[in-house]
Amino acid sequence: MTTKNTKTPAMVLQEFSVKNKYAPPTYEIISSITGTHANRFDYRVTIAGIVAEGTGTSKQIGKHNAAHNALVILKEKGIYDSDEIPGKEFKASIPNNSTPESPFKASPNCVGPLKDLCMEYKIPDPIFMLLSDVGPPHSREFTFECSVASIKTVATGNTKKMAKQLAAKEMLERIRHVIPDIAEQYSKSEGQKAITNVDVDMKVLNKYNEFFGSIVPDKTVEIGDYSGTLKKLMADNELIFNNFSEEFSERTEESLKKILDQLGLNYNIYEIQDNPPIVTLSLNTDTPFTTIGMSMSKENAKAEALSQAFEIMEVFMRL
Repeated sequence: MTTKNTKTPAMVLQEFSVKNKYAPPTYEIISSITGTHANRFDYRVTIAGIVAEGTGTSKQIGKHNAAHNALVILKEKGIYDSDEIPGKEFKASIPNNSTPESPFKASPNCVGPLKDLCMEYKIPDPIFMLLSDVGPPHSREFTFECSVASIKTVATGNTKKMAKQLAAKEMLERIRHVIPDIAEQYSKSEGQKAITNVDVDMKVLNKYNEFFGSIVPDKTVEIGDYSGTLKKLMADNELIFNNFSEEFSERTEESLKKILDQLGLNYNIYEIQDNPPIVTLSLNTDTPFTTIGMSMSKENAKAEALSQAFEIMEVFMRL
């Protein structure tokens, strides 16, 4: 009488480590793409001095595939005997996130091509946001969200760059057939036309730049997006609020400069009136960001404008 093998590759690998007195196998997720019709999870397993990787359409399959590949390596090295610890036959369903007819080829850099595509169809740049940063220092997991219009993709990687690129890659795959429709809908939406298409009087623009300084060259953000401008810049620069905790605890002009340097921004402080002193502080974002301070002295007026700037920035950067 034969007994049907029901042990999964992960179960066999665990039993193998116990029987041979090895440390238990350790698994880590290398990258993942979710929120689509073709989810993908890449795992790495370390056991008995060898490393193997596996992929699947679910975390469970990806983990079992990594364990299966580890067993194959151990068997080739003569360390594992499949007759002593048999397992059920395992065939992983490997996801294919790029179809043959896809015009977008896999590339180490998918953020650039995605931005170029959005520019070609005159729709706003993709927005990237760091959703989570978890795990021990030696095995971090970063999850990024990519948004284009109403479409969102989410990907996880063991570096910020990998997670961001994977989210961009999946977005390219998702919008390749529908981007003309997105562009048409966007062009019909009121208030969604880029400011670069407006016939602006150059004297007025030069006066604006003279007073407020050069502005960030993203002209597609509306006044309605005011609260999200700083958060968008944080995502573009792969930053979270904790990166600025020291500066927000100090709340000095020098700490403001450090924050803005990391976001690619600068600021201007102007004395609008002498009696009583009125001072404004403006950031060179594409949506208006100006605070006003008024007091009996210029120093106090400047301090009030600076304090208001930190309060507003903290609210928006914590969103």
